[in-house]
Amino acid sequence: MLSTGMPAPTRQERVRTVQEFIAAGRLEEAEALLEEVATTSDPDTLNARATLALARRRIEFAFDMLSEAATIYPEHAGLTNNLGIAHGLLGRAEEAVICLERAAALAPRNEEIKLALAHALLSRGNVAEARAMTETVVRHEPGNARALLQLGAIEFALGHSSSAEAVLLRALEIAPDDPDALVNLSVLMLERSRFDEALNLAERAHLRAPLDTAGLFHLAYCRAATGLWPQAEATCKKLLAYAPAHVGAREIVARVTIAKGEVDRGIAQLTEFVRARKSDPSAALALARVLHLVGRFDESLKLVSHVVHTRPESEAAKSLQTTLELTLGHFPTPDPAALALVPQIVVPPTTGALEFVALVRLLRRLTSQQNVHVVAEPRYQALLAGLAEQVISDEPRPELSAMPLQSLLRVLSTDARNIADGIPYLRPEAELFAKWRDALAAFARPLVGIVWEDGALGLSMEQVAAVISHSVTPVSLMSGAQRHDMKRWSRPIDAGVHIECPAELIAAIANLDAVVGPDSFAVHIAGALGVPGVVFVPRGYPWYWAQADGKPLWYPSFEVVVQERFGHWSGAIDEGRRRLETLLRTRTID
Repeated sequence: MLSTGMPAPTRQERVRTVQEFIAAGRLEEAEALLEEVATTSDPDTLNARATLALARRRIEFAFDMLSEAATIYPEHAGLTNNLGIAHGLLGRAEEAVICLERAAALAPRNEEIKLALAHALLSRGNVAEARAMTETVVRHEPGNARALLQLGAIEFALGHSSSAEAVLLRALEIAPDDPDALVNLSVLMLERSRFDEALNLAERAHLRAPLDTAGLFHLAYCRAATGLWPQAEATCKKLLAYAPAHVGAREIVARVTIAKGEVDRGIAQLTEFVRARKSDPSAALALARVLHLVGRFDESLKLVSHVVHTRPESEAAKSLQTTLELTLGHFPTPDPAALALVPQIVVPPTTGALEFVALVRLLRRLTSQQNVHVVAEPRYQALLAGLAEQVISDEPRPELSAMPLQSLLRVLSTDARNIADGIPYLRPEAELFAKWRDALAAFARPLVGIVWEDGALGLSMEQVAAVISHSVTPVSLMSGAQRHDMKRWSRPIDAGVHIECPAELIAAIANLDAVVGPDSFAVHIAGALGVPGVVFVPRGYPWYWAQADGKPLWYPSFEVVVQERFGHWSGAIDEGRRRLETLLRTRTID
């Protein structure tokens, strides 16, 4: 008998190999190897079995196993770590953080436990702590692709698109075929309206993980976003064949059906699905979002209000309810007493740029009553500096309570009659204003700023061009890659090439006679300055374009043109041209 002189693998070596297989996604091999390990109460073996159960998404089974094992072996960092992860997957954020903090204390050099803790902190809303901990892991292990992936997701959540892209690209350099990194970068590209790149990344992710349901769903979303309706629909049908109750896929099918011009059919199909799942609030919210999409705000609000009544813990439902109420011009009942207790206003990192410009007007109403201390990300500090009334930029102080900017709607006496009071509430810097005044003086008036967007349903440059008459001098406010669209239209002045910060944009727009385009940052800046314009919005327009008697409540200097039916702008273009001509004629007379 031939002998190599080498001993058989020990149980510890087998268990360690099982964990390596699980980390590499080789779950079948991990399970086969675990079957070779004798059933034992050894904590490492128990932890390996629990890790495999978590990887297979058998969360309840894993939690039951871990609850008993972690009680017997409270000093075992791996068991405590996995128990925290199970808590998190079951939606128990507080318990997850407690367990993971203990696991990190038991194994202070284990970077994977720190990453799990950072993820739990992020889920609980402690974004700054999660970011700091993840950055620490990246410093200790710069080649840790998972840490870079998590840091990129955090940067994206904070609205730091450029840094998020850089970090995710670093992760892909280390692990070029990592499907999670590919999907996350794809999501970022979607957010930045780089639809073709988003689709390419989603295709690559699906190629590397063809059985991943989340990746397939994201691929369907990207195909819909780029206007590939048949492919998006086919992808969803494939997903629904083995996951018939997948709410997201049902919603995309409804949206694609609507985009193809069959509004009633799309809504009817989704309604039928929702009626069959009356106990599932996510299904009802999907239908509410689709009703919102086609501008049926009252029906959507009625449905969402029912979800809030039956599931008061649903933050998603409450958020959508607030959005719909504002869209219909309904403001919250104020509670002024709450304001006296808040020494700081904080702008949550997840606040979108358009939402920020619309809401920052509320700070002006506070300055007459008190010194206003505002905690905001650097990207918004420049806009705070442009407010007509000064506010005090501050740092987060744990000992002080802080009120989110959005909550000012609930403590100030705001309504449809006074929400536009105080416009203009932004002011250009004198030096920059003079620079742009002199630069634009050489061109014939009226000077009309223009913006446009990409995407299958967006308002293109050619469509915006159709609004601009030959008597108008168009001034492009576009920056980045979209500036190159002007190769197809040479008339506009390329002002965007000189706009590198919000202060420049504010100064440039303050020198224009009007601004035209889809809902965008430039349009909001114009509205905040009181500059007139025409904005084109879809049927399911955002809350800050709420109207009364045909006039926008938040930006009354603008004319709002709503597309006649989902995805079709032709009639809106004709109406926008007429409104712009009337607006400029009135401005000339004045």
